[in-house]
This record gives sequence, structure tokens and C-alpha cells, in this order.
Amino acid sequence: LSHLADQQLIHAGEVECLRGFRIGIDAVYWLRSIQSLKDPFADALGGIPPGVFGCIDEELEAFRRWRVTPVFVFQGIVPGPHHSMFISRMDQQMDAAWAHLAEGQKAEAQKCFAVSTSRINGDFVYFIFHHLKHRGCEVIQAPYLAGAQLSHFAEHSFVHSVLGPPGLLLYNIPRVIIHIDFQHETFDWVDLEAVLSKWQLTKDQFVDACMLAGTESCLTYPYLDIVHNQPGTKQPRFNFDAAVSTIKQAPLMSWMQTFPTPAMMQDVRPLNATFGGTPAYQVPHDFSRIMGEQLPSSLYYLMVRGVVSHKLPQALAKGEWMDKTHPLVDTKEYRDLVMELQEYRQRSLGLLVRHLHPSFGQKDIVCKAAWEALPSSRQLPTDRALVKKRVIRPKKVKRALRWRVEEEAIRAEMERQGTRKVDFGFCLEWHAHEFVSEGPLYKDLMKFGEPSFSNDTSCLAAIVHFMLLEHLELIAGDGGMTVLGNVLKDVPRQFQEPCLVAVEMMKFGILTGEPFDTAQASRPFPEHVRYPRAPVDSWTKSTLLLSRVMSLIPMRLKNDMWNADVDFDLAAFHSLVRVLHRALRQLTEASLASVLLKDLDRVSLLPHGFMCASPLANDPLETAAIFPTFMLPRACMGIVMLRFLRWQGNDLKAFERSLVQSFPCCVRPLADLLNAFSFWQELHRCVDQIAEPLGAEELAQDMNAASEVLRAKQQQLGITPGMMPPEIGGPPPNMPGGGLNVPPGAGGPGPGGPGRGGGCVGAGPNLGDGGKGRGNGRG
Repeated sequence: LSHLADQQLIHAGEVECLRGFRIGIDAVYWLRSIQSLKDPFADALGGIPPGVFGCIDEELEAFRRWRVTPVFVFQGIVPGPHHSMFISRMDQQMDAAWAHLAEGQKAEAQKCFAVSTSRINGDFVYFIFHHLKHRGCEVIQAPYLAGAQLSHFAEHSFVHSVLGPPGLLLYNIPRVIIHIDFQHETFDWVDLEAVLSKWQLTKDQFVDACMLAGTESCLTYPYLDIVHNQPGTKQPRFNFDAAVSTIKQAPLMSWMQTFPTPAMMQDVRPLNATFGGTPAYQVPHDFSRIMGEQLPSSLYYLMVRGVVSHKLPQALAKGEWMDKTHPLVDTKEYRDLVMELQEYRQRSLGLLVRHLHPSFGQKDIVCKAAWEALPSSRQLPTDRALVKKRVIRPKKVKRALRWRVEEEAIRAEMERQGTRKVDFGFCLEWHAHEFVSEGPLYKDLMKFGEPSFSNDTSCLAAIVHFMLLEHLELIAGDGGMTVLGNVLKDVPRQFQEPCLVAVEMMKFGILTGEPFDTAQASRPFPEHVRYPRAPVDSWTKSTLLLSRVMSLIPMRLKNDMWNADVDFDLAAFHSLVRVLHRALRQLTEASLASVLLKDLDRVSLLPHGFMCASPLANDPLETAAIFPTFMLPRACMGIVMLRFLRWQGNDLKAFERSLVQSFPCCVRPLADLLNAFSFWQELHRCVDQIAEPLGAEELAQDMNAASEVLRAKQQQLGITPGMMPPEIGGPPPNMPGGGLNVPPGAGGPGPGGPGRGGGCVGAGPNLGDGGKGRGNGRG
């Protein structure tokens, strides 16, 4: 962009010229252009900026006001990098950010966070996709590159114009809008013919010059500056003029022959594409190696509709599962969890391939983490132990429970329970009632046949919930009840999904009151943070446990930046939360896709907001989603909890004023804190019930000790059990337009066995078996 501006190749126009237009939009590029979404602390809070949905709604209103119809296109399956240069840790900047925070230099810390983190991450994009669908926008997930899809739309006049990066000119789009400023009623655009004329290039030379300059998929030609610069001059920072000058001397393929080794050429080689003059039917011989194998049309259809995100289809197409996102704080616990979640990935892939060609079920998929220097899928590891550890196949579903959900039955059950909402609690209670009374829902489970349901949205929601509970082993393999499932069915509705997440974290043993371990002994945590090391005293352990659990409770936030404290331990903890939530969302997607692949006509049962995690306008505690969304809760509540635990006074009003002053982004911090106390009590009840049958006595003891710390602090401030928020500050205010207020809840603590890391709470035996579960203790 800067080079185009220097060359005066960016043109300006008035927004009025776009009135009545349909504009195809590169969604990720558009999101990155919204300044109000660029909260430097977003990653430290868990990955989603506060007030995100309100900011998006303001942008949508601007489109509506100018009668511009946006068509949002999200990226699908894309080629991964052949190198690690674009996956930079920015470790020094990150350490500097935490050092500035420790010294109270918040502004300096924000600058360091801004350059070392990405606010537009995969989780963020997922939630925005479904929010836009719920708002009635035209949204698709492209099968592959968003640029190629936008080019197709433009070529067939499906859109009048395209908004995205200047690189879209490479897709033969004649004009590209690069920015719309609704406030000043202007927009900027670039024109392909003007660029070619200014630089005196043919279209083929322009493509070659861009490839030589480097893209997200190939490195910059290493000899570019040597060719372009005069001897004896200092090497300047990269300038696109060098690529233009070089390509005028010889075509791209001639310069590619100058590499001394084939390996070096492979690193810099551009991804093959159809160049000008090449017949359109000629596909490069290595195309499938780069983009993956072709998938069934039915799977592409579900991708376009947003039923499945690109991760699962990409793994099947490319034989590669890449966790390329680095955690904000790299810990041993994070790396262990990424490895242990491979079982859930296998289950998700197994569900997805049930109704596809059998060859997909036999596909080897190489799992690669961001910190690993593993070979690609075309070169499997030679170490047999590593192959067994990091190469997976879709898990074959040998025998699933035969769920039968009829419309008449689900209506009767809704009337019995007094609800119209299908969720985890509804399904667990229904299953428990049928189990005890030996009703038809339970009796049909072990009969031969596939799951079935009536052509009704609620029935579809119920069968996906049941399948998810089955694969999470909260309903036994023989259709019976489990200890954990029995406990979860009694959880209040607003805490259902969060408590299920808490149970999952207990299984993996990742919710403890112990400090985290650094991932690499050679790279300790930043010294300025003064992070505690195990063993710690009882108060520190209780504080860590309480703040982590409370951090899983979402807060009501304004449409603003956080601009308050962030915490190193909670940032590390929420790296775990994010990767677990992601795995649970993928299992939900796979369950839904497995059902719909049998009959694609039933996609019509899905409402626009079937996976939308944003709050409803008329009820901030509800969402439009009919399936679990596993929305990221952010660490805000944990940060407020730390302020509560460290407060020295006994005046509740003074404490409330301090919260309002210190956390300006929070709508009702004290009311939300009291809600978090209720969640802690509910989770404590669950742990007490599972402690003996599942061998979680140490977990119960840690929660008892933490509860004593919490109770003492509550008494200090005069907070009594059952105190409701209106007693302190009056009735809750109306929520601002897009203030994020997801259903309260999430979380749970975790030490559950002997040793440093606690044990893993097993999925649990059938109710009444009295066993210890299947969790393997990680002492």
C-alpha cells in the first residue's frame, strides 16, 4: 500500500458513487481495517476484543445507510507456508510488554502487544462469520482462497465491485476498493491498467514481479537487492521497484534457475498458478500436493454454508493438521494439551468421514504444532515413535448409539420440563428421565440402525447435543447414565456449557492452583513478572485457583477497549482455554456435519444464527445459537477477582467505586463478580458429588481451601451468601448496542490426583458402578 501511495496509484472517490452497489468483501482484510477492533490486550484477555459485536454492527449499519450490499467472503482451505519466517514469535517484544506492565507502563506495554499479537485470529473469525450470518448478511466461506472466490463473483457479475488488498489485482480483477471511510464519505481504490501503465509492465510481468517480491506463501527472491542495487551502496529496506526492475530484465522462471540448490528453489518457489497464455485446463503437476486432494461436493457445500470451518476438511484434503498459532504464554501444560487433544481430532474426523468414500477414513494426517520443526505431509517422520505420536487417522465409529428424536416426543418433553430451549441440561435431564423410567428414547439406543430425527429444527438440535454428549462420554457407551452426566444435568441453565467445559478441563488435569511450567528450560518466563514457582503456599494456590475459575465467567462489556490490567498467569491459562474450546467446537461441527451429510436437504432446517455466539438484542443473556458455540469467555472476570482478593479495606461501596474506576470497560463489575461467586458455588457442588466415585478427593480439598479464602474476603466486605446485584447498585442497566454479554459461566478447577499436576478426572463409569473413572493420574 505504501508503495502504491508513493507512486500516486491510489485513487479516491465519494461513497455516494457506491450507493446501490453489491460489493464482494475479503472478510479478514475488512476486519483488519476496523480500528475499533484493534485492542492490544485482546490476546492477553483470551483472543476476542471487548464489544466486538457492537463494533461490527456499527459497520453494518453504515453499509445499510448508504444502501451498499456487502457480500462477505471468508478464507477456506489455503496452502500452508513452506517455511517459518512468517510465523515469528516476537519473543523479545512479548517479554518487553510484560516488563512494561510490571513497571506500570501500560501505554508502552500496549505498543509491544500490538506488534507481537494478532487480534484477527481463527477463533475471532469463526465468531464473526456466524454473527454476520445471524444479522442476515450474505456470507460464505470460500472452498479455497477468498481472492479466487471474489474474482469468480466479479467475473460473473455477482458483485459490482470488490473490497480487499491490492493483491486481488493478481486475480484479474480490474479495480479493487482498498478502503471505505463512511465517516468522511470517501473510498480508496486501485486500477490494474493504471498500475501496468505506470510501471510499463504486461499483465504477466506484473504477476511475475509480485511473485518475485514474495507473498504469504513464498519467500522474497533472495538476490533481489543484489540485482537491483548499485555496488557500494547500503542495502535499503525492500522496495517493490526492485522487483519491477528485475522482472523487466528476464521472466520469473529465468531468475528461478539461478538458485544453487533445488532445496533453496523449493523454499522460494511460488505456488504454481495458471499464468497468462497458459491454457485454462492445464493444472500444475504438483497442484494437489500444494492445495490438497479434491473433496466431495457435499463437503464443499457444508463449508460454504458455514456448517464446518475449514480446519477439518483441510486436514482430509492435505493430510496435515497444523496448529500454527503460538500461545501468548508458552507453557508445558499448553504443549501437553495440544498433544492430548489429538484423540478429539480423530473423533471429529471420524464423524466427518462416516458418509464419505472409505479412502478418507484411511488417510494419514500429520499433526504439526507451531513449536515443532516437523516435515510436511509429503515427508512422514522416519522415527517410528514420532510417527505413532504425531500421525493420526480418522477414528472409526464402530457402533454409535441409535438416537431417535421425534417431533411429538420432544414437544412432550419440553412441556414436561417447562422450556422451549434445547441445550445440554435439557438433553441430560431427558435422557436421565428416560433411563429411570425405561422410556422409548433409552430403550431404542442399543437397537440396530442409524440415528434418526424428524424434520424439525429442535429435533436436529437435540440429536447433535446427544451425539456430542455421547462422544464426550457424558452418556455411557451402552446408553446409561454416568456420574459426570448426572451431576451436569442439575446445573442451572446459565452455567451448563461452562460447567461442561470445566468437566473437560478436569479430565485433562489442567485446572489446578499450581503455577504453570515454562515450555523450555532454556527460555524462562520474563523476570519482571516475578511468576511464582512450585511449590507455593496455600493462599497463593487458592488465589490462582479462584482467579482461573472465575476468569471463565464472561463479563458484560462496553463497546470499548479493555484499557485495564491484564495478568500473566491468566494469559497462560486462557491459552489452554482457547485450544480446548476450539477442539470442542470442532467436535460439535463434526457431529452436525455427520448428520447432514446423510441428507443435505436438511441443511434448510438451520436458522441463520445456528452457531451465533453474540447476544440477542432483547435479552443479553441469550444467543440465537441452537448448538453449543463454546464462546471464549475472556480473562476479565479473573482479573477483577484478583482485585477483590487483594483488596485491603472493608467498605463495599468504596470497593465498587474502585472497580468502576479501574475497569471502565465493564458495565457492572460488582454484579458480575457476585454472579461469578454463584458459579463457584455451583461448581463446588459438582466436585463434591464426583469426588469419591471419580477419585477427585484432592480436587475437592483444594476447592474447600479456596472457598475458605473466598468466604473470609466476602465477610471482610460484608458480602452475604445470596446477596443479589440489585441490592448494591440497583437494577441492571440496559445493555449498549453491542456490549458483549454472553451467557455467564464456564470453567472449573482441576487438581485431581497425587503429584504436581493433579490427576485427570475420568469420564466416569456408569452411574452406580462406583468405579474410579478412566482418568490417568499425571503425578
